[in-house]
Amino acid sequence: MGEVKRYSIVAVIIALVVGLVAGSVATYLAAPAKTMVKTVAGAPTTITTAVTKTVTITPAAKPPKYTIYYVSHGGPANVWWATVVKGAKAAADLLGVKVVYLGPEKFSIKALVDLVEGAIAKKPDALIVTITSYEALDEPLRRAIEMGIPVFAVNVADYRPEEERIPYLGYIGQDEVEAGRVFAEAVFRLFKEKVGRLPKRAVIGIHEPGHVGLEMRAKGIIEKGEALGLPPIEKIDITLDFSKEVEIFKAYLEKHPDTELILTLGPQQAYAAMKAIQEKGLRDRVLVGTFDVDERVVEGIKEGMVLCAISQQPFAQGFLPVVAAYLYLEYGIQVPVGNIPLHVRTGPVVITKDNVAMVLKQIEVTGGA
Repeated sequence: MGEVKRYSIVAVIIALVVGLVAGSVATYLAAPAKTMVKTVAGAPTTITTAVTKTVTITPAAKPPKYTIYYVSHGGPANVWWATVVKGAKAAADLLGVKVVYLGPEKFSIKALVDLVEGAIAKKPDALIVTITSYEALDEPLRRAIEMGIPVFAVNVADYRPEEERIPYLGYIGQDEVEAGRVFAEAVFRLFKEKVGRLPKRAVIGIHEPGHVGLEMRAKGIIEKGEALGLPPIEKIDITLDFSKEVEIFKAYLEKHPDTELILTLGPQQAYAAMKAIQEKGLRDRVLVGTFDVDERVVEGIKEGMVLCAISQQPFAQGFLPVVAAYLYLEYGIQVPVGNIPLHVRTGPVVITKDNVAMVLKQIEVTGGA
């Protein structure tokens, strides 16, 4: 109650000050033009000149109260991460804070660590980081926390046991192992509904080997495949180069003609898989499942080439960590502390032909889902 009264009193004082200033300005502007009387020596009359003042009031720009650094393994030029950046900017504008987004041009754990080190050196009010490699980020993030910088994990968590993981204040994103299993369950079920049986061969294309989140997705898929009795699911490195991805998929299809399902861990890789399938004339024999949703993936779902996709809502992964950092800095509010599943989930949501309409607005407004 004391807090409410204190804020009420402050509000009243501010209102009075604003009112007085506004009233004074209004009185000044409403007053008649000043008259300046000037007498010219030797002249038979007095010359009277009216002087009118124009006043423009421009409110001073309010400096941001907090500076928050958001460091990820994905650069802003990446289509998926561009949507994350939009979310972070929207939260910053809404809350009146400054968000500095940093991400390497190309995937590199070393580049990510260097960016984190640079952010720590700036001594921000809070730090948001993708724990893409907990081994590489453990020391610098523990050092940041010891310096008093609140750290929040996003997109990729530290999947080690509670007593071993980096003591960040909260994680915003999906559980990647769970996401892999949910995805695998959905895509294998849909394949069986369409073909009448499980696939003879499925392959996973991983575009950033060593990326903890992608490796966890693949782990979940492989575990689910084993549980269903599928032949061992191979995981192949397809790089981040689109043309190379297409050629690698085409070569794999040539080498393994019994392949019936390509599973990708990102939207660009789904485009590459669809292109490879079309160029090999296998559109009626090979299907695709993927992570992340955009307009091209939606088209693939509608056309029947893509069985399903996992939405982890990138805009939310940009927006919510900034809100979490602000709530902690301003009010001391914390998201649940603890490892998965105690975190703020943004996915996984399985998107199929039956429910694709639910993400259309999100894609239209933010660029991805």
